[in-house]
Amino acid sequence: MNGKLAHTYTDKEVTPWGGLLLVKQFYDRIGMGKMLRSLPLHERGSGRGLEHSEIVESFLVSIILGANNCSSSSRLGYDKVVKEMFGWKRGMPSQSTLSRFFPKYDGAESDEIFSRFNQWWFRSLGYRNMTLDVDSTVITRFGEQEGAEVGYNPRYKGRKSHHPILAFLAEPKMVVNSWIRAGNCASSKEFEEFLENTFEMIPREQISLLRGDNGFCSNKIFNYLEDKGLAYIISSPMKAGLVDAILSQRRWLTTTVKGIDVCSITYRARGWSKARRVVVVRKDSAVLPQCKGKTLFSEQDDYLRYRYKALVTTTTLSDELVWKTYNQRAEAENQIKELKYEYNIAGFNFHSEWATEFAFRWVTVAYNLMSSVRNAILVSKVSNRLSTIRYNCIAIAAYLTTNSRRKTLVLSANGKKRDYLEGLFQRIDQFKPPNIESIA
Repeated sequence: MNGKLAHTYTDKEVTPWGGLLLVKQFYDRIGMGKMLRSLPLHERGSGRGLEHSEIVESFLVSIILGANNCSSSSRLGYDKVVKEMFGWKRGMPSQSTLSRFFPKYDGAESDEIFSRFNQWWFRSLGYRNMTLDVDSTVITRFGEQEGAEVGYNPRYKGRKSHHPILAFLAEPKMVVNSWIRAGNCASSKEFEEFLENTFEMIPREQISLLRGDNGFCSNKIFNYLEDKGLAYIISSPMKAGLVDAILSQRRWLTTTVKGIDVCSITYRARGWSKARRVVVVRKDSAVLPQCKGKTLFSEQDDYLRYRYKALVTTTTLSDELVWKTYNQRAEAENQIKELKYEYNIAGFNFHSEWATEFAFRWVTVAYNLMSSVRNAILVSKVSNRLSTIRYNCIAIAAYLTTNSRRKTLVLSANGKKRDYLEGLFQRIDQFKPPNIESIA
């Protein structure tokens, strides 16, 4: 017997993505396909063209399966099992179809579509008293795209970039809103307009707290939030006046974390319309060698021993709770990393800034869909990243069979893997969204 392995062929349609059926059944369960078809998307251009809702749906699937640009998205068109699974007439659109699709929508149309969709989406979650995290990031561009300008870019200095702003809901770990902005704009630019647009997607009454980093520390933003009656915790840069106020402080309170002290001061920075509460956190690097924060460069402060952070807030929480609550904002930074490296949010860019934003926003919808799957179905104490979900649940060989005109997807799984998958299908069958009556 020689070591050569024989081979043969099959006419069966086979897919490496059999576990995508889990996502499809959840997708149907929450009525997302029906919602997409109700959106004010354009009519198809010709009798042979694809419905725009089908283009969107297939684009979302390609993101979940790891597409990082329009070319890789279009390769899904060769998978006839996935086409059958979703009931698409012609499968995934080509690269040229996608490249023409996104530029068809301008900013006003994009806002209307996503306002409608996210109103439905976040109403169906049924959450109240949520925390809104606002953050920005840098996406480097290597071509000639509208809005790509040279600005702050720590990784590729001197390169053009976009500087998108995003709003996250902390509790379900989802994206509420996202705007593409020029690479040379400040973090706080268009903040009020962005939040007004965000509150069209989720009612202001459902938000009890807003958190932001020191890029959003401005009197204009504070006044806006105070007029809205929205409590906030926003980090403050260590400017000279604030440093002097901190150094004069002598009443530090120890926290439940060894090596960390806190205090509150009432402080009015230059340019502020009034004094505000600032919670100051002091970390002892002798106890916590890896701690982060700013030194105050003062002999009377044991130079280099302490690291400081200042938080402007209108909450009535204790100083320690203000610090601990703000620390949870780090999850927004993790979500941005996940959007970049798991959902390839930087890969879908076009000459038109509006087209880039339209694609960007649909990637966040794919992110929210998988976050909902993670929250409702996987129910894991470990935060499952998309690559982990893809490996454990989606990348499963499968093929279609037909018996008495009924098609069945046969998944390649045995033992514990089969039991695990069957348990997930059962959870989907039993799952009931809070407002399923309004979306069925």
